Amino acid sequence: MVIVHHCRCSTGTLIGWYPLYVASVASRPSTCLVASCGESRCPKCVVDPKKRGEPVVSALRDPEETIRLMKREASGAKSKKFEAQGLRQGDPFWKDLPHCDIFHCFTPDLLHQLHKGVFKDHIVDWSTESLGGTKAANEEEIDFRFRLMPSHPSLRHFKLGISLVSQWTGNEFKHMEKIFLGVLNGCADPPVVRAVRGILDFIYYSHFDTHTDDSLAKLGEAWMLFHNNKGVFIVKGVREHFNIPKIHSMQHYVDMIRSLGTTDGYNTELSERLHIDYAKLGYKAFASYLQWAIPGYVAALNGDDEQESEDDEADESDSEDIAVGTSATSSSAAAAPTYSIAKKAPFPVSVDSLEREFGAANFLSHLETFLSDKKILPRRFHDISAPFSVYKRVVIKIPAVVQVSSTITNDPIRAVRESPSSGLKRAKPGHFDTVLARKSQPASPPKRLSLDGKIFFLAMMV
Repeated sequence: MVIVHHCRCSTGTLIGWYPLYVASVASRPSTCLVASCGESRCPKCVVDPKKRGEPVVSALRDPEETIRLMKREASGAKSKKFEAQGLRQGDPFWKDLPHCDIFHCFTPDLLHQLHKGVFKDHIVDWSTESLGGTKAANEEEIDFRFRLMPSHPSLRHFKLGISLVSQWTGNEFKHMEKIFLGVLNGCADPPVVRAVRGILDFIYYSHFDTHTDDSLAKLGEAWMLFHNNKGVFIVKGVREHFNIPKIHSMQHYVDMIRSLGTTDGYNTELSERLHIDYAKLGYKAFASYLQWAIPGYVAALNGDDEQESEDDEADESDSEDIAVGTSATSSSAAAAPTYSIAKKAPFPVSVDSLEREFGAANFLSHLETFLSDKKILPRRFHDISAPFSVYKRVVIKIPAVVQVSSTITNDPIRAVRESPSSGLKRAKPGHFDTVLARKSQPASPPKRLSLDGKIFFLAMMV
């Protein structure tokens, strides 16, 4: 059945247009409902439920065959194929839509499948349990390592660890992903670290705004890296199998991105935001009206109000983080400064204060070496007694990487000494960020990042 709609274009001509159903953005229960299959089955392929945890290739679902099996089941004729494919009876809305392969229309769900599902619900728990101690000891070790992670303006600092967090949101998942590999390093076995790295690489490659054959190949490699090392969880008794629908769904990401485009166009986090704006805010407004119009009507619902408020906070944080930065065009990016700093230094500091309060040991000696290497060492260098201008913060402007974002990334670097308590004012610890500095300009771009000190080295800002 072909549905024709008519409308007038800008010239006033009456034209006909044919809507096509090409993409379905929905949560997993809704997707399985549309696919007319059980929620424990894959809505895209007919993989054996006992093989969902393996990188096996299965036949994709056929809409014509699905309709035929459903009609046969409705007529009373039982079919083993109907049960084998995990179908359930219904009247799918898509059966008469033109040029519609509904199983080809399903899109990835980054929030519920990757961030909350695979990472938080599975990988974090498995990695913690694999440490070998008791449950309490393992959680305490992970919490201790989260507390030890240095603070950074672009990272959330879990000062109490993660075991005491009662309500998780998409925002917390993403901040955990940024540092979780560093938390595991040194306490988890190498295969565990590699398996976690495979999942994290997969998540970050899935978020690319632009894809090439090479980036999609890296996405597939990350997926295989997890499968090649997941056996460690079975060896340690953490898991008996990996027949988990959300892990199996990762197998279809490469094909879905190739056919439907990058995941930023159909992320369910966008609909989470609309759910707040059009459903929950509307409900609150109507509830306020009822409370005004019918005194005492909402009093019975007060027990739900607190939970509703908590849900709102969760949904607001579940929405996709919006990158804050400057749009980077080819011309503006070339002319833009590479860093920004205050016009005037906040305060002058003596050499003694630099060495004592800022931790810059042997400051004059290192300054002399630096100026000598640059061939700008003044003759009367040792007679310097004037205070030095000290800046608290410098912002490095990192050029946009088109695969990740179209905006320039502002990376702040802090060098703030500790502030003692005074009256009601609390003491504040110092912040001296660690940076990756370049010692010399290489003749050609290095093929691999090395911290041997020849080109790049780690340094602390003072």
